[in-house]
Amino acid sequence: MLSEIKTKLAFTAIAVSALGACQTTQSTGGSMESSVMPSTIEYDGKEIVKNNIHELPGYANYMQLNPMKSQVPSYDGKGLLAVSWNPSPDTFNNPTYVIMHGGHGVGRGMWIKAKELRKRYNANVLLLDSFKARGLPNNWHRGAKADAIVRTFDVIAIGKWLKVQGTDPKKTYMMGGSQGGWTTLKAMSAEPTQIAEVKPLYAGGVAYYPVCDNYNREGNLRPEQRFISLAEKGFWGPVLLLTGKKDFATRIEDCQQTVVKHATKHVSFERGTHGWEIRWRENGEMNKDGSCRWSGNRNFKTCYDEDHTEKMYVEIGQFTTKTTEK
Repeated sequence: MLSEIKTKLAFTAIAVSALGACQTTQSTGGSMESSVMPSTIEYDGKEIVKNNIHELPGYANYMQLNPMKSQVPSYDGKGLLAVSWNPSPDTFNNPTYVIMHGGHGVGRGMWIKAKELRKRYNANVLLLDSFKARGLPNNWHRGAKADAIVRTFDVIAIGKWLKVQGTDPKKTYMMGGSQGGWTTLKAMSAEPTQIAEVKPLYAGGVAYYPVCDNYNREGNLRPEQRFISLAEKGFWGPVLLLTGKKDFATRIEDCQQTVVKHATKHVSFERGTHGWEIRWRENGEMNKDGSCRWSGNRNFKTCYDEDHTEKMYVEIGQFTTKTTEK
């Protein structure tokens, strides 16, 4: 059931320069950039139905992180989003990373990433769950109940809450893979909503193996899916785009041309599959470099690549350090 809350917003054009570093693929899919103003977006996602989430305290403790809890007011103020909030000893002066999940929901990879980023950069880290509070187990088909538009408003809600916690918006970055990357790209798009409400709260975004197309292989929108434009007028701030040449789930060739064109930096990993950094257990121990397994929906394979994972963390660190220093 979609809420009837309508936050109509008119769009204006903004020009954003792009460095285009490491652009190694030529996009063929997606909408063309034009002088026509993008459509209005509005907060119309599935309403919050669960406000008492308290999950994985044991696993979170094992990862030296805090459990996922209902604690951040949603954009419309009618419910609470579930997050794992892990501040550093110096909340204001250290970077803050908001980590967003893909279409499957929060998985092991997010917790590992949060722990690693906290360790490497002494960062404040927040894991955001956009599905559980809405009673959704997943969103494999990119349905409008919790798509990149809806989740952009979650990004705003999180940014406001983080500011109250004492973080510095000039050192706060959103990031995500797959549909989390999709959300990053929409929230970073230079549109009036994002310029007015996202930009004051964030310094930039990182999208790894993101969803950035609209159509399936038959050229149709998926069931319950709507068309979502990305970066038609560029991005309002710096965006790091990380993709894999062996990612057959969200191929960069199918991506909207404007995403690659306007990314501040685009790094393409030679062996990178969808989820090249994901870890899991095999025969009682963590999976080895080069190990593969099928995705939860059995549509593609994920292969762990140790070298690409290390380079991903280095790229994130360098990117967030450089943009913070500007």
